[in-house]
Amino acid sequence: MRTLPEGLRSTYLDFVENRHRVWEARQAGLPAPWSDDPVLQGHKFTNVFRVLDYGSQFLLSMLEEDLDERETLARCFLYRHTGRPETWQFYEVLHGHYPRIEDFPELLETWKEYRGGTRRVTRNAGSAKAADSYVFDRPIFTSAYLVFPQSQVPGTDKLESIIALATRLFGPEDVTPAWLATSSPAERFRVLQRNPGVGDFMSMQILTDWGYSRFGADDENRFVVPGPGAIKGAKALFPSWKPSEVIRWARAELLTCPPVLPLPNGGERVPSLMDVQNTLCEFSKYVRFMVQEKNYTFTPAHPGAQPSPVVPSAYL
Repeated sequence: MRTLPEGLRSTYLDFVENRHRVWEARQAGLPAPWSDDPVLQGHKFTNVFRVLDYGSQFLLSMLEEDLDERETLARCFLYRHTGRPETWQFYEVLHGHYPRIEDFPELLETWKEYRGGTRRVTRNAGSAKAADSYVFDRPIFTSAYLVFPQSQVPGTDKLESIIALATRLFGPEDVTPAWLATSSPAERFRVLQRNPGVGDFMSMQILTDWGYSRFGADDENRFVVPGPGAIKGAKALFPSWKPSEVIRWARAELLTCPPVLPLPNGGERVPSLMDVQNTLCEFSKYVRFMVQEKNYTFTPAHPGAQPSPVVPSAYL
């Protein structure tokens, strides 16, 4: 068993810097390996900037549609509960559009049909896009969010549970009016979090996704609630500190020589409190992998040339 270095705080800062260099190297079209760190070479870690992750980029593309506030919030809500772009692409290929609230009953049946195997489908003939054939063989959900409404009840169908929750919160118990009546991200967080079946972690993720929309604001430095992984990462650095204190310490340290996200208007963005929260979550994994004897070779899910990132208008 390998031992951890004593200077974990400098290890954290190095991890953040080196992980962002991986993104920069891939954007530049350089071949692997993109780091000489064996842990980064061997394992998957999300980007330093949350918005750069594939799932966030996909959601941004779906938020470009002409959606009102209610539909936008509902899309953020349901997408983050599934988290897998292919699930949504399957529906779009079959129906020619991404699902809206009125489509939730049909969506449930479509996703039931989708799960559990490989499926070749051809795009709906009424779509403006080319009628190409696609193969889908991935599950509906990512492995990131294991807790879901009624997950403690044996035999509960996760898909039915989540669709029922979304239907309730954007139907009979519509949360949109309360959401729009708020004046701060903390209040918006509470609008979601106070509903049975919606936990702190998911509420924070949906709140951040809302900030990517044309109705949102750049609130990522105004409010953050650390998730379970970030709490573990924070405890690895400062066992006696509150996780929120570690997040602010980490951001202050990163600002001395920050990773930078270039923006289309010629500006630059440095990690937000939400980004730092994510890095602490990934650092908890990094620490765990550091002590493993066996090295792995990471194969990216999206190899080859990387597209230029899309950023929310609130960033500009």
